[in-house]
Amino acid sequence: MPHKQSEDLFHYQESQLKPFSTQELLAQITAELEQHQQQIMILQQQLAAITGGSNG
Repeated sequence: MPHKQSEDLFHYQESQLKPFSTQELLAQITAELEQHQQQIMILQQQLAAITGGSNG
């Protein structure tokens, strides 16, 4: 049984790979940025709750 935190590795030939289009890359980066911004907002709210809103 594999370790539950191990990752499966896949090997591909270069001919099997297709680069992302500019639109696909932009969509992925935008989605990641939105996730990080949401996480920042959550952390800021938690910090404000802990410090009573005086974190500046």
